[in-house]
Amino acid sequence: MAASDPEKVLKDHFARVKAVIQTEEMWERVPLEAQEFSPQNLESLVKFAYFGGFIDLAAVRQLLLLDKKEVRQRLVQWYEEIRQKGCWLC
Repeated sequence: MAASDPEKVLKDHFARVKAVIQTEEMWERVPLEAQEFSPQNLESLVKFAYFGGFIDLAAVRQLLLLDKKEVRQRLVQWYEEIRQKGCWLC
């Protein structure tokens, strides 16, 4: 996989996190609008997998291509979103 094709990398990461969710038999909980690749849907699937306990923080960093500072900021944002809107697991 060429490092010069970031969309291909993100599509691969989408497929990987999708497979994790399917292995956990939770794919049916993912809304239809989030089941097709987009960078936003990748983040949604990673968030779902993280809060579902299917992946750890290191996987979040790797799948979303974030550094430690960015992943901490993202987690704060996610916790706030879940407090306000709930999540697919609820």
